[in-house]
Amino acid sequence: YLGPLVDASAMPAGAILMGPFVDFTQPQGALVEYPKHDLIVNQRVLETGLPYLDTHVPDRTAYSPVHRSFEGLPPLCVVVSEHEAVYDMSVTLVNRARADGVDCTLAVWKYMCHVFSFLDAFIPEGRQSVEFVCEWIRHRKQQQQQGRRQG
Repeated sequence: YLGPLVDASAMPAGAILMGPFVDFTQPQGALVEYPKHDLIVNQRVLETGLPYLDTHVPDRTAYSPVHRSFEGLPPLCVVVSEHEAVYDMSVTLVNRARADGVDCTLAVWKYMCHVFSFLDAFIPEGRQSVEFVCEWIRHRKQQQQQGRRQG
């Protein structure tokens, strides 16, 4: 995906994706079922957001990260609710990244809206997800430091 543009030595130690909207193709699964319940990715996204892409993106599949190669990417931490509109595409992203050899952590909460982690000041699940991400970062940092000591 970004291979020709990014030098592998410039890659970050990891990346965090919170409720990633990574499939711009035909809506299906949770993206069709959950917008009526999701506070953020709601019916309006389907009605205006995706059609808008058709006027600016010649091939939505080619522009959808979930349909690209993940080879060479750093470890990923994906945080999502199994009841948000992007749940299915997040799981697909993790499975495809793992198939391409990327170390992925998938953290799933129930009954939360899209990007619920940003509501950490208001809901305990948001705070829990932020703490999970912080722990993931600490763990990645420790692994990186151990690798430097051994190298």
